[in-house]
Amino acid sequence: MTSNIKRIITGVIAIPLLAAIILLLPQYNYLCFAILVLVVAIIGSYELHSILSKHTTGKLLLPPYLGSIQIIATYIQYSYFPKYNLTLYSLIGLIFIALAMEIKKGETDNFKNSIERLSYTVLQIVYPNTFAIFFVKFCFLENAWLYLLIFFALVFGSDTFAYFFGMLFGKNNKGIVKVSPNKSIAGFIAALLVPAIIGCICGALIKEFEVDGILGFFLGLATAASAAIGDLVESVLKRSANIKDSGKIIPGRGGMLDSIDSLLFAAPVFIAFMHFMQYVA
Repeated sequence: MTSNIKRIITGVIAIPLLAAIILLLPQYNYLCFAILVLVVAIIGSYELHSILSKHTTGKLLLPPYLGSIQIIATYIQYSYFPKYNLTLYSLIGLIFIALAMEIKKGETDNFKNSIERLSYTVLQIVYPNTFAIFFVKFCFLENAWLYLLIFFALVFGSDTFAYFFGMLFGKNNKGIVKVSPNKSIAGFIAALLVPAIIGCICGALIKEFEVDGILGFFLGLATAASAAIGDLVESVLKRSANIKDSGKIIPGRGGMLDSIDSLLFAAPVFIAFMHFMQYVA
């Protein structure tokens, strides 16, 4: 079975399952979806830990799963303590612990590799976990199911049409970015324009979306652009570690980070756009 066929089968199974979780299990502010986000982030954290371990001369200061506390803190904050920024406190707390631990850990190599260990540990805390908290923020939006479905339609549409347009029209215009030489101009254009059109249609036709067609166009464009950056950032990490995929857990796609890299970078942009629209409305 070829990689392309595995990729299609994975999409056919995963996308309806994701939609079912969002539409059929909205209880407790989409708790099931939030748990899914937590599990995915933990798996992604272990994959990143494996990538970073190829570079550092010693163990990182914190275990991979610990950064996901931010996701739990965000859900608790929005559910029970909206006046307290538990998300920020958890992030600062984790970084504080890592910095404090290096005081003792650094003695093992006379602090020669302290900056390296601290840098990698902070990166492990932030990526994918701090990015993933924005999926929890989705759960507490009014009409959260609608925004989640539109968001996934934008990102998956960007990825899908970039892939197929790249295959059909991108053979002679590849190499636009050195970190991912198989990316083509044709694919890149499709990755931006298709979500912009989807956003425009949603804005024009869906009343509950709270944006008009023009703003929907720019929302789709911004979401797609940030998704493309997320994909390239993941390519940077893999190229630095000299690996093809972050893991093997997703058939046809590789690791978990390979599958969520675009989503991680697109979610903050989408949420920021919607919050801005609520503020100016």
